[in-house]
Amino acid sequence: MRVKITVSYDGSAFHGFQIQKNETITTQSVAGAITRAFRRVNVDATLVGSGRTDTGVHAMHQVLHVDLPSFWSDLSKLQSHLNGFLKPYIFIQSITHVDSSFHARFDAKKRLYRYVLYDGAYQPFLANYAYHVKPLDVMKLNDYAQVFVGFHNFEYFKKLGGGTTKDERTIFKAGAYRYKNLIIIYFIGDAFLRSQVRMMCGSLLKASEGLLSFNDLIAQRDRQMKVSTSLIPACGLYLSRVFY
Repeated sequence: MRVKITVSYDGSAFHGFQIQKNETITTQSVAGAITRAFRRVNVDATLVGSGRTDTGVHAMHQVLHVDLPSFWSDLSKLQSHLNGFLKPYIFIQSITHVDSSFHARFDAKKRLYRYVLYDGAYQPFLANYAYHVKPLDVMKLNDYAQVFVGFHNFEYFKKLGGGTTKDERTIFKAGAYRYKNLIIIYFIGDAFLRSQVRMMCGSLLKASEGLLSFNDLIAQRDRQMKVSTSLIPACGLYLSRVFY
């Protein structure tokens, strides 16, 4: 019996989403924590996620699929038990029946990532959840983000060792806006390379500060030259939604 699980988590408490080799309670992953919770309800689950998130990256609506034994027909009760084991850093929002052919990763059509910036006076309570920056021109940031929209080869916007998948990706929409006292950079794409969003956000911040030009961003996007390879911190990045 296959189920779709929608889950949110505080990434600052974990060493990424993917189960780590020789994982311990002090170096646990999100998937490792959920797998151990399933074992406590007599389910030896193999979790399949819509994608991986790095250490420190959060999720508002990560999607997984799991094959359950038939004795767990009461999904509301299962959800309640699992959430009791997973709090305070992971919360299962829903568990629903899906067709046996459903695949959390391969069936995903689009993914929305948001990066949260804060340009006010330093707030220690935001340290794990937003990146503190100097005051920014949000309209300029939004304009620069349009560079990434479309179908491109993002080889120069990925962390080395990011796997052997193809580097071509489509970004359907990108931009930046202010929400209350925060600044949000967002990307909706079919999929993303390892650390691609953090690297794109880092280059956008440099451009907004005058350290890079609009043409510099285009040159790196088109693989003419690398002008920025630094990664913006993981604390502000959120996997916000997965579309099917």
